[in-house]
Amino acid sequence: MINSPSRLRVFLGSTGKQIGTLNFTDLNGRQNSVFDYTQSWREDQDSFSISPSMPLKTGRFFANALNQSLALPLSICDSCPDSWGSKIIRNALRCGTVKRKINDFDILAAIDDFTRVGALRYMDDQGEFVSRSLFKSFQAPPPKLWLNRLAEAAKALERSEENKGDLEILLRHGASLGGARPKASVYDTAKGQLLIAKFTGAGETKPTERVEVLTLNLASRVKLNASKASLYCLSDKEPIALIERFDRTAKGNRRLYISAQTFMDAPQAADNCTYTEIADQLRHNASEPEQQLHELFGRVAFTILVSNSDDHLKNMGFLLTSPNKWELSPMFDVNPDPDRAEDQIDLKTWISEESGPSASIEALIDAAEWFGLTREYAAEKVYSMAEVISSTWKLEAKAVGLNTSQIKDYHLAFENSETSYALNLGQPKVPGSDFNEEPKAHDNQEPDGPQPSF
Repeated sequence: MINSPSRLRVFLGSTGKQIGTLNFTDLNGRQNSVFDYTQSWREDQDSFSISPSMPLKTGRFFANALNQSLALPLSICDSCPDSWGSKIIRNALRCGTVKRKINDFDILAAIDDFTRVGALRYMDDQGEFVSRSLFKSFQAPPPKLWLNRLAEAAKALERSEENKGDLEILLRHGASLGGARPKASVYDTAKGQLLIAKFTGAGETKPTERVEVLTLNLASRVKLNASKASLYCLSDKEPIALIERFDRTAKGNRRLYISAQTFMDAPQAADNCTYTEIADQLRHNASEPEQQLHELFGRVAFTILVSNSDDHLKNMGFLLTSPNKWELSPMFDVNPDPDRAEDQIDLKTWISEESGPSASIEALIDAAEWFGLTREYAAEKVYSMAEVISSTWKLEAKAVGLNTSQIKDYHLAFENSETSYALNLGQPKVPGSDFNEEPKAHDNQEPDGPQPSF
């Protein structure tokens, strides 16, 4: 069967500016797409590229699924979910009128416009932003009071017991979000804030939601820019992690977001990019390179010290700060591994080609100059972080509701051979490295100056 070409016009937030056109073709399962910047956007005095690897001067970009996960340019891929959201869409479309094999264009066009990640929006030939055209009336994400219903629908889908009603609510409110764990978009009506609700999985045996909130709180405590997180408990056994969306401003405007996979122009999220390569890309594309390099170094150290073994390129991201300049987004999806070995854990993203996959504080300090740091400063910074993490993680664990047995289970994630190495580096001498004070809001989360939003 030959499918006819499909086209979407690409707009920037609520600006009314069409920045490009996406054309997609599925020829007997061979999927291809091409994105063109519009001439009006290339000539716009406020124009910019939607990723470092898609410069305006080139104008046209081709993609297929032969060497990457989706047959879409990487910046467009970041508008699409993987895993969880993709599963929702595929099940919902199969439950409806789509009987053919579902392709990547179907996934892109089925995502709710209001909750779609980032600032890119897609309009069909009828002048409708997709996927508003899927529904009889536009519905904003449900308030937190709907969390129980959303959790039930998510659990039903995980167990392959979902009905049409479950798929309808998940398609509207969960399809824009990727990752393996069940989740949905909800709206905090009191704050006017869009949130991600992460639910306890149907077969979950670990307190994953509580530990994610604990870990993000620890990251803030050591002065890293981390997503703001809290817990909402349906019961003691069903905690829900509520994570504030950083791709929306306090006024609800959209911010342009790309994954580290897109930032590095890597066809696969698991490609062997290294943190030193990311640092080099930041050096050329960050609005404040020195500050961003130091932040990246701190995040790698934190990843090692909390045994986060899920640091692939989709679990890191960047926000546009000014035309063609980027900054690291707040940290998210940091998941300590309680089952790590005492003396070894591997990183998905290597520190450097020389270090290999080993999560090693020693290797990180050896690479300090890539992050604009001296070895001495790097060692002092890592020591300070390790001291705070090792001395406060149990307090934070109790604060999020972990019991004594669960704290014991996670002991090795937060106190291990890398912790010991870091603590042996000596007393901190870095100005402003007293992390024991109460964490303050990071400037990047509530910027005082103008930030591009759309």
